[in-house]
Amino acid sequence: MLLFEADGKHLLRAAGIPVPEGVIVPGGTDDVALPGAGPWIAKAHVPVGGRGKAGGVVPFSSAGELAAIRRRLIGLTIKGCETRELLVETAVRGDEHYLAVLVDAGAGGVRLLYSPRGGMDIESSGVDGASCYNALLPPDAGQLAAAVNALAQRAPASHRAALAAIGQRLVALFLARGLMLAEINPLFALADGGFVAADAKVVLDLNAVDPQPDLRALILAQRTRYPDTCRKLEEDFDFVEIDPAGTVGLITTGAGLSMMLIDELVGQGVAPYNFCDVRTGQMRGSPERLLRIMDWLAAAQGVRVVLVNVFAGITDLGEFAQLLITALRARPDFGRPIVARLVGNGEAEAARLIREQSDLPIVLEPDLERAIVATRRLVEGADAA
Repeated sequence: MLLFEADGKHLLRAAGIPVPEGVIVPGGTDDVALPGAGPWIAKAHVPVGGRGKAGGVVPFSSAGELAAIRRRLIGLTIKGCETRELLVETAVRGDEHYLAVLVDAGAGGVRLLYSPRGGMDIESSGVDGASCYNALLPPDAGQLAAAVNALAQRAPASHRAALAAIGQRLVALFLARGLMLAEINPLFALADGGFVAADAKVVLDLNAVDPQPDLRALILAQRTRYPDTCRKLEEDFDFVEIDPAGTVGLITTGAGLSMMLIDELVGQGVAPYNFCDVRTGQMRGSPERLLRIMDWLAAAQGVRVVLVNVFAGITDLGEFAQLLITALRARPDFGRPIVARLVGNGEAEAARLIREQSDLPIVLEPDLERAIVATRRLVEGADAA
């Protein structure tokens, strides 16, 4: 999970790494107290890279310019993320460096990276050459600390001590928080020999969040930024909006099967609204989990049809079918037809139960291709109505 820049910098600041003063500017107001006397830099506050190249980073020197910049950036979509707020910070000047520590799963270790050339050019130049540092190490605090000291020798002599200090703090943060990535780009080298982290790309491992109450609270306090993650932390199952304009809501189990189904729908020209792994084994005879998913789908204005796809091993499909029936009875105004593909343990009982509910809008189809075709036809019928 990639944190928004302001939240990534919150962690950096708490770890003792200098960051610029900043303030969040919501989409609907310019009435904010800007930090310092300027100049400033306004950034589209979205959790993706490439904001500079997309026109989402704007320097300015007069507070009166903010209103026009806000109108320009709010609503800007960068890599599928719509800008709803800005991060405005004091501008920092200096040479751009690059520093990162990350999990390299393919190589089976932790990779430590440094380059005295940071900023947008790092994407093309990479961390390569005699002045750069690129090492794969075990996740051991002692070995990483020694590597940071070696890395600092690649910096200009005037900045080696400060780089070593920031590197040690970044590695300590990475290990203590169980991060997947902690990247600073650009890391500005100041004239006084210090550094300031002008950006922060911090990726969390969600499995490491629960044991850290402050980190969990940071996420849950910001539902508008992290709606899918908040649902995951509170509900203990996955429901991720992937296309706000999607026409098919999914109630599915198994992450791999759910991703496969999304690919199949897209291949058939159907736009799925969400990814879902409902984890039927944890429902324990209660329809509450289904009811919450139905409420989320009902709130999505574009969803026309719901496709249920459960391939059961341990799960008893007879019990699941009864929970689905109970949930639909509890939401008589749900208003979306359901195509249900229920295959595996208890399949015959599930089919019997659903066929007995002739008044419910459920189309039972055990064949995947036919279920997708039925879903597409129902969407087309709803659009034509």
